[in-house]
Amino acid sequence: MDEFLSKPLPEQAFGKPASATAPPIACVMADGGRYQVLDRRQSNYHGEHWRESRVATFLAMDSETHEADPTPELPEFLRDVSIAKKLAEIGRVQGENPGPKSRESDKTKDPPWPRPAILAKTMQASAVCWEEFGPMMASHAWHQGFDAAESKVFVSDGSAAIEKVQRRYFSHYVSVLDLMHALSYSLAAARASTADMAEAWGRYVGWAERIWQGEVAVVIQDLEQLQQRLGQPDENASPDDPKEIIRRARVYYSNHKDRMNYPVYRCRGFPLTSAVMESSVKQINRRVKGTEKFWSTIGGEAILTLRADYLSDTKPMAAYWHAAQRDADGLREYRQTT
Repeated sequence: MDEFLSKPLPEQAFGKPASATAPPIACVMADGGRYQVLDRRQSNYHGEHWRESRVATFLAMDSETHEADPTPELPEFLRDVSIAKKLAEIGRVQGENPGPKSRESDKTKDPPWPRPAILAKTMQASAVCWEEFGPMMASHAWHQGFDAAESKVFVSDGSAAIEKVQRRYFSHYVSVLDLMHALSYSLAAARASTADMAEAWGRYVGWAERIWQGEVAVVIQDLEQLQQRLGQPDENASPDDPKEIIRRARVYYSNHKDRMNYPVYRCRGFPLTSAVMESSVKQINRRVKGTEKFWSTIGGEAILTLRADYLSDTKPMAAYWHAAQRDADGLREYRQTT
């Protein structure tokens, strides 16, 4: 990492190692996981055990480009009520799914829109804060040849900490807001705007169509009108207050409207969702997370790093074990105690 940070900014932004090959599309995603820490040697330790891990996924991708939007209409599955549960989980929305019963015959295994092919995936995971994890991500991307790629994209859910990393270390990447997170705010606002379930679902579908077509300004305008009609939330309003839900959606779209040009992203063959990132976090959590699993501070950092290495297509652990066997001298190193 120090080697990367010591390079001049133009080299950091557009260079690569001589041994690396730049992919057609370089995609970086980031998110957080959870695990428990318990340093047993600290006799005075007490408090919350849960900690947040930082996870990054680096995808070498390839895709066709299009002069016109290849999928201008909102896919049917995003109109169907079966998607409501997923969106509600993303947006932490409470309540029953509005709208008609899902139709199984409408479901298809075909991709609902053209998606880029994943050529290779590497991962990073650590317990350090985002301020320290950011340069680690940037260094890893550079050594993979990502910064020299013709197309570079950074996909995230819009959280403030990850967006700060994007602006600081990946500002030369096209920043894309995860489509499913964007739609989850529409569902939450639609449910908060009326008690009529059918009307709420119709309002969500209308907003989803606007978002899909890159017309988020219309959605913001509709939310502003709803806010004027319902009024502003109190300073200490509950997160479940309809006024507060609409306010959050309006602010979310206003902050991220420049990252929601989905028709252009589809033309350029970019990914629209962070589904691969969510899968990566689950794969990390499967090893490190559990109510009965506790790690020391040092051990937690080590297992996160190892897990990410084992899940990477480049198989860095194979090279590590090869070097370890090559350099082994047959002597065991014993721990010194005082």
